[in-house]
Amino acid sequence: MNLPPSSETFISLVDSTGPSIVRVDAPRQAGATGLLFSDDGLVLTAHHALRRDESIRVTVGDHEPRAARLLGRDPATDLAVLQIEWGDLEPRPTAPTWRRADSIRVGELGLALARPGRTVRAGLSLIAVVGESLRTRGGRSLAPFVELDRALPRGFSVAPVIDLEGRVLGLSTAGLAPQTTVLLTIDTVRKSVDAIVEHGRVPQGYLGVGVSPARLPGSLRDELGQPRALAVVGLAEDGPAAQAGVLVGDVILSVGGTAVRSPAGLRAQLADRGGESVALRLLRGGETTELHVTAGERR
Repeated sequence: MNLPPSSETFISLVDSTGPSIVRVDAPRQAGATGLLFSDDGLVLTAHHALRRDESIRVTVGDHEPRAARLLGRDPATDLAVLQIEWGDLEPRPTAPTWRRADSIRVGELGLALARPGRTVRAGLSLIAVVGESLRTRGGRSLAPFVELDRALPRGFSVAPVIDLEGRVLGLSTAGLAPQTTVLLTIDTVRKSVDAIVEHGRVPQGYLGVGVSPARLPGSLRDELGQPRALAVVGLAEDGPAAQAGVLVGDVILSVGGTAVRSPAGLRAQLADRGGESVALRLLRGGETTELHVTAGERR
C-alpha cells in the first residue's frame, strides 16, 4: 500500500477541502454535515437529519450561520438538497471536483470529512468493494456499488470521502444497505440533485395496480421458490399495467427478475424505473407468463 509519506498530505487535504464542508442546523436536531455541491450555493446533506423543512441554517467556515431553503428530498438515497442564501458572504468557498464513478478502485484510500460541530472532522477509510450494482432498501439502484471497509463515526452521514488529490469519491451513508457503509457516487447524486432542482422531488415509477399479498399454494411455492407474491386486485384505467395487458386476478411474482412479496417491495423495485420497460413475471390461470410494462413516472 502506497501510504503518503507524512500526515501533511491529509492536513493539506483538510485545509483545501474543509471550506466546502458546512454545518447544517434545523430546529430540534443535532448538527449535520453538508457539502457544497455547486458554486451557486447548492448544498447536500442527509435527509434523515432534517426533521423540519423550515428555519434551516448553514454555517460556512467561521462566518455566522446563514439561512438556507430546502429544495427537496430523496429518501431513497438519504439526500436532501439545500440552497444557501449567500448574501454578502466573502470569500465564498468553491465546490470540490468529483471523480468519475467508473474510475474508483478497490484499495484506494479515502478521507471522510464531516462537520456536525463547529470544526471539520476527519476519518480515514479504504474502498473495500466495487460492485456492479446494488438496489437499496428504498428501491434506488446504486451503480456502481461502492463499499467502505468500516463504519464512519456519528455525524458522518452523507459526508464526502475524498481521494488523495482532493476529488470527491462519493458521499458516505450507512442506512441504505444492511450493516454496510456505501458511497453515493456522482452518477447517483447527480440524478437525485437534477430531479430535485427541477421537480422538488425524485419522480417515482409506478404500474397503476392495486395489489394484495397472496400466499402461494404448496406445489407452486416449491416450484417457484417463493412462498408469497402479490395478487392484482385493481387496475387504473389506461394505466401502464392495464395498457400492457395485466389483468385483475393475475399474481405478480417478480419485477425485473426480483421476487416481490409485499406492496412495499413492489414500490421499491419501481422506485427509479419510471419510463423504463420492466419485465413482470405473472401467474395467470395456474401458468407463469411474462409481460413487459413501461412504468409510469409519478412526479
